[in-house]
Amino acid sequence: MKLICDRAAFVDAVQIAAAVVATRGNVPALLCIKLTAKDNRLYLQAADKDIALEIPVASVDVKSPGEALVPAERLSQIARECAGTTLAFESNKSILSIKADGMRFNVNGYDPKEFPAPPQLNSKPECTVSAATFRKLVGRTIFATAVENNRYAIGGVLIERVGKRLRLVGTDGRRLAVAKGDCISATETDSSVIVPTKALNLLNRLAVDPEDPIEIAKADGRLVFTIGSGADSAKMVTSLIEGTFPPFDDVIPKEHDRRVTCNVAALTAAVRRSSLLTSEQSKGVKMSFTATQLTLSSSSPDVGDSEITMPLEGFQGEPIEVGFNPGYIVDALKIIDAPEVIIELKATNKPGVLRIGQEFTYVIMPLNV
Repeated sequence: MKLICDRAAFVDAVQIAAAVVATRGNVPALLCIKLTAKDNRLYLQAADKDIALEIPVASVDVKSPGEALVPAERLSQIARECAGTTLAFESNKSILSIKADGMRFNVNGYDPKEFPAPPQLNSKPECTVSAATFRKLVGRTIFATAVENNRYAIGGVLIERVGKRLRLVGTDGRRLAVAKGDCISATETDSSVIVPTKALNLLNRLAVDPEDPIEIAKADGRLVFTIGSGADSAKMVTSLIEGTFPPFDDVIPKEHDRRVTCNVAALTAAVRRSSLLTSEQSKGVKMSFTATQLTLSSSSPDVGDSEITMPLEGFQGEPIEVGFNPGYIVDALKIIDAPEVIIELKATNKPGVLRIGQEFTYVIMPLNV
């Protein structure tokens, strides 16, 4: 294998591929990235026990086709530290030579045949969605999933499709995020799967062009994502999370007694400020809604107390005080790309709801403060 490629494009691709690779393990090949030069293109492949990924690298001049298998961490570090605009690669048996301006690295690797063959799944796409839409749906739900939880099913995002309508759901048991959007095309067969958060984070990094189509297919208990089109498309195969996603429809309040529309930027700033004097023992912030004002207060015996006010317009209902985890509110406000958000409340001991029209619903459980 011998080729020259654009360094920036290679760095972008190798960092995504390296994110798949395990940091330690008993199978050396799974700690590596496989490079394949063919048809004047360079492809990077990486895999772990759940995900297989193939990424094309743009701006490549292949002098001779071939393959190489080298440790992911070393390859990523070298690519980032090299100077100049191009990288030159040349493989000789299991050694990969990398050259840049005034630099040469000979990296010991492995026989490319040791890399596990990617799954050969023959299935037609069940739906196609734009990268812009899918990135938005993932971004609006993945933050609410459980990081560490013995309830395995909530360690991923539920993806439901009915016709061309998509619904993604994420929860950690204390909050719930639901996002909806439309496919470009879809089969008549509906589907419902739970996708690991790692796979969706990788997918969002791959889908950088908002105009790219993302094809989604299902085969042998796995999902196949194809990002882009033609020979320059990236592909990812991921296993699915088994188990039953919690019944979440009943968690979303069907009615409310209080409702107000808030400016997202102003509300974010107020919640952030009110959280400055919270602590591990006193995490909650009390939010007091009246017809004209929202007062946010926090108190911690070891830290102190605070009171932040912001004006309200159009508050509907009787005054109410309810406590929430401010971090959970800010997490949702950060991913809202609209200027305003609707807040709905029922009672002090009932969940609160943040909405953007019919496309985003966020339910957060109250705290005693």
